[in-house]
Amino acid sequence: MKISYEWLREYINTKVSPGTLAGWLTMAGHEASLIKQNKGDVVFDIEVTPNRPDCLSHIGIAREISAATGKPFRLGHIKLLKTPREKKGFKIVRDDKAMCPFYAMRILRNVKVAPSPKWLAKKISSIGLSPINNIVDIANFVLFETGHPLHAFDLDKLSGNEIIIRKARAGESIITIDDVERRLKPHMLVIADQSGPVAIAGVMGGRDSAITSQTKNILLESAYFDPISIRRTSHALGLSTDSSYRFERGADLESVVPSSNRAASLICDIAKAGIGGFLESRDKAQSPARIILRVPYLNKILGTSLKRAEIRQILVRLGYRVKGSSVLEVIPPSYRGDTAREVDLIEEVARIYGYDRINSIPASIIATCQDDNTKDFIAKRNMAKEALVSSGFNEVVSYSLISKDLLKDALWADEGFIEIKNPLSKEQEIMRPSLLPGIIKAAAYNMSRQVYDIKLFELSNIYFKDAREYREEPYLALALYSKAKTLNQKGVSGQGLLRLKGAILNLAETLGVKNLKLEKATSNMLDEGRSIAVLSGSGMLGSMGRLKDNIAAAFGITGSLFVAEINFRQLALSAHPERYYKSLPRFPYAYRDISFAIGALVEYKEIEALIKRIGSRLVEEIELLSEYRGEQIEKGKRSLAIRVIFRSKDKTLTEEEISSADAAIRSGIEKTFNAVLR
Repeated sequence: MKISYEWLREYINTKVSPGTLAGWLTMAGHEASLIKQNKGDVVFDIEVTPNRPDCLSHIGIAREISAATGKPFRLGHIKLLKTPREKKGFKIVRDDKAMCPFYAMRILRNVKVAPSPKWLAKKISSIGLSPINNIVDIANFVLFETGHPLHAFDLDKLSGNEIIIRKARAGESIITIDDVERRLKPHMLVIADQSGPVAIAGVMGGRDSAITSQTKNILLESAYFDPISIRRTSHALGLSTDSSYRFERGADLESVVPSSNRAASLICDIAKAGIGGFLESRDKAQSPARIILRVPYLNKILGTSLKRAEIRQILVRLGYRVKGSSVLEVIPPSYRGDTAREVDLIEEVARIYGYDRINSIPASIIATCQDDNTKDFIAKRNMAKEALVSSGFNEVVSYSLISKDLLKDALWADEGFIEIKNPLSKEQEIMRPSLLPGIIKAAAYNMSRQVYDIKLFELSNIYFKDAREYREEPYLALALYSKAKTLNQKGVSGQGLLRLKGAILNLAETLGVKNLKLEKATSNMLDEGRSIAVLSGSGMLGSMGRLKDNIAAAFGITGSLFVAEINFRQLALSAHPERYYKSLPRFPYAYRDISFAIGALVEYKEIEALIKRIGSRLVEEIELLSEYRGEQIEKGKRSLAIRVIFRSKDKTLTEEEISSADAAIRSGIEKTFNAVLR
């Protein structure tokens, strides 16, 4: 919002430089900067928070400066001429009192519409508006002076003697003063005469009743409209004005009449108008709220030692009425609808007293009581994150609230959801029952920006409900994608499952999970044949595999994305990360590589179990070197290359012992699996 420095000084006499003044306003909660200098004047650009509509005016900002500096704040005297009673008896009809609690109108006759005097035109121009004529400029002047919107109708263009405040009717429209026809909806509040709408309440007036150079008589409107109603109308029409901006944030109910008086006084003085009748229609005024403020509590919260007199002085300068001693009874002014609780008053005192004057106090560290199980879990969680980072994965943090559509894209069953009753958006409808949609979305986001070397993990809670209660459980999700960088680089995506398996096995080794098993499984999200169940003993921990093409396509992913999701709490219960001393091998090892073609359906774990059984105590380790499927291999088969490492704890193995064990293993593979040695 633009504020003129010279205009501001009419309400508060200060010689403080504009730069210093901008600093004070910023420290008081209204970020201010200087945007331009114009013929000796300086214009501020002030960011006013949505809860402070009282500061959307020069008087509002002057009041804040007065409170911050102690300089006296003054308002100009308004003098209205007395005229005979209006002969034509006008009537206000409020059909919708909830959306318009207060409506006031004043008749001004025999006005002389002309260009504004220099002082008025200068003020209007200083805040970036173009002067139009004295009547319109006065309405704008009062708006930016007091913060309360007004509207002037050409009285002679209105039909009948009633001003009707009602909702729009089906099929109604109005041509507004910007020459645009607006289609009205039944929820929109309008100002109407006997022939139809003449203004969209609180937003914009109609063209047919606008002030022109031929206008002689004026009906001046001043009202209070429901903020929600104005916001809905403004949003539906895509029309935001200075009036709607203020009404939708909450105007001052008690400013309706004073603002009308201020404008009428200026119109009488500048446009030589005669004052006619004044009429108002309002709901019964409500008693102002009374808030209890405890001085000791305020000082405890702020870490200050303010006296009652200091607190009272700050609040009075802000317009509050204050009574009491150690416990203060505070009545907010009508323009401070945002103040309703004790903490609101404490914040008021803090910002005016000055945050920079409040000494910093080291925070008290309260040690929470954690049992051994909790400490153990936290330690394992930290170890898991370090292990995954060491495997080249990056941690992501996704939203706990997601959309139902995101789960549909992942073919998640529509059950066990925890739905939000009043979601802020469609993207925040439910609490996530899985980490996979979020991490898949993160992978897709990176791929859409040409980042293809993706290794992501998230360790966080999922949320679900069972028959008895709502529950949350820590889970671990991983996503891996890699794209070949050169034309001759083959098999990168094909190794994705092995790389993901390697990361999980490394994690299990770090945590000391001894009984982790990987078995072939089926999943509605993962490819058949490349879907693996992760088990600990006989308990299911989760699954891993290649994401199905149709699900990947729903997220905008092409190619092979490998994912895993594991119940981390269950994994942690199986973990025993304690390390025990083990002596280094005393005797050397030897290895033999075995290459063979084998049926595609034979699982690798069966081959590994056979080698261990045949090799007995001499086999120390088995390593899968490569896997190949292609034109050079018979259909329905695959080629494997395996390295078997031999070592004895008691002696150095002889060439004869190694060759004998190697021959037995090769023969066993050939006969058991009908393999072809290569």
